[in-house]
Amino acid sequence: MNQSPDRQITRSPIKGLGAIVMAAGLGKRMKSKLAKVLHPVAGRPMIRYTVDLADRLASEGVTVVVGYQGEQVKAVIEAQYAVHSSLAGMRGIADRGQGVTAHVKPRGFQAPPILIAAQKEQLGTGHAVMQARLAMSRARGGSAPAYVILNGDTPLLTEATVRALVRLYETERATVTILTTMLDDPRGYGRIVRAAAPGHNGRVRRIVEDRDATPAESKLREINVGTYVVDGPFLFEALDKLQPQNAQKEYYLTDIVGLAVERGLTVSAMVAPDAEECLGINTRQQLAAAETVVRRQRCLHWMEAGVTLHDPATTWIDADVQIGRDTVLYPQVTLEGKTSIGEDCIVRSHSRI
Repeated sequence: MNQSPDRQITRSPIKGLGAIVMAAGLGKRMKSKLAKVLHPVAGRPMIRYTVDLADRLASEGVTVVVGYQGEQVKAVIEAQYAVHSSLAGMRGIADRGQGVTAHVKPRGFQAPPILIAAQKEQLGTGHAVMQARLAMSRARGGSAPAYVILNGDTPLLTEATVRALVRLYETERATVTILTTMLDDPRGYGRIVRAAAPGHNGRVRRIVEDRDATPAESKLREINVGTYVVDGPFLFEALDKLQPQNAQKEYYLTDIVGLAVERGLTVSAMVAPDAEECLGINTRQQLAAAETVVRRQRCLHWMEAGVTLHDPATTWIDADVQIGRDTVLYPQVTLEGKTSIGEDCIVRSHSRI
């Protein structure tokens, strides 16, 4: 039996790296009663893609910051990862306030438990990481040497890209390394402001959020993806210096870039090789675009694994489906959930399993 792409990846965590996953937002532009990160992409809740990626990378454990519908988000993580015994008798997120709300241990991995931290008030990305810091300080006694910070709404981000970002951080001995990409229409995204003076080699100076950008800064096409690798001790210290002095009166995590530059520390940036994988999902249109990409990737994977798809454009295969080699799928076939198809099978048109 062939396996889905995710099941084939061997966990090879990076020494000294922890991970923080941001999953607290409501997602107002989705116009939904459901938290944004719970919307499915190819049959799998969006948050699962990011948590799975973080778990493959982080030897020092993963902390997920939840907020809106936090209990439901926690339940999705628990459905994939075994609950640690220390959960016994613990109350829910709404009762416990901020900080550690659960310990979740990955099935089959000898890794630190996943921590769930609660952000009761939506006071910005910097405030969300403050809650992660509180959770990690209580559970682990301090910071990891470095952290990769990921958004829960970027399901297309690849492991290869994040590993390349970590390598750049290590090679340049950076304090902060940022993932960026170029967009023809950068509206709504934070812009990367680089040094223009000779001798500075276009070094990143700061990140300016869209609402706070000047007319000149608004024309910049290089945008912040929201994925960072940050020195752990610096991150924990810098969080105390963030101030909500901006249009939204929030604590911006992006302000740590300016703080690092002010101290003469190295800030580096990597332009993502494929802008498509940096797609953040904030609207139904972006959700549909991500769904299209993931479904195309799944079809390509199964054809490479020895499955015949007569019409990939009309074949829908969910992320957790498994298919045996030499199976043939006719046009208009839909395979959902955890469906498992054996070898040498034929699935005729208009079948939904």
